[in-house]
Amino acid sequence: MKCAKCIQKKCYLEGQNCTKITVDDVKDAYTGQQLDIMKAAACTEGRFYNNLTRLEETKEFCKLMDYKKIGIAFCIGLNKEAKLIEEYLAKTFEVYSVCCKVCGVAKENLNLEQIKKGARETMCNPLMQAELLKNKEVEFFITVGLCVGHDALFTGAATVPVSCLVAKDRVLAHNPLGAVYSRYWRKKLGIPLDDEV
Repeated sequence: MKCAKCIQKKCYLEGQNCTKITVDDVKDAYTGQQLDIMKAAACTEGRFYNNLTRLEETKEFCKLMDYKKIGIAFCIGLNKEAKLIEEYLAKTFEVYSVCCKVCGVAKENLNLEQIKKGARETMCNPLMQAELLKNKEVEFFITVGLCVGHDALFTGAATVPVSCLVAKDRVLAHNPLGAVYSRYWRKKLGIPLDDEV
């Protein structure tokens, strides 16, 4: 599959199927909790498309799913933002949050590369973030700025659905698409400019 390179998008416009996956395969895939999530996601999209921020949409989705407990796994570099997000969501849900440096384990304990050699650096701990939130019996995980790789470990360890509210990009103010939208970054990264596509 090379869907990103397709310019016709007939799957969207005409319902064309470029795969061997049938409607029955799709129906069989979405059952139980997956179907509940799809219904809530469709409601969120249908009711709030282009009207709410992602933070608001996340709250509305969780309400549609009838979640009571929400867990936030966040990067310590976004501590202030995580506090504000938690305060916003706590108006509606019981919210638990765990920062990435939880447990205070030094990187040297796992022989991890450091930012500054010789300095004591605490490692990020996505597996324990997931474990601690699981122990609180949260029903939905939200990630806020977890590092690339750490987010993958956290999501892989999750026992409940996960949604990314903030994707970390320190250079572009946590807006990773800035690299695609900016002519400067596209040129620097070797991504074709608009007039070259």
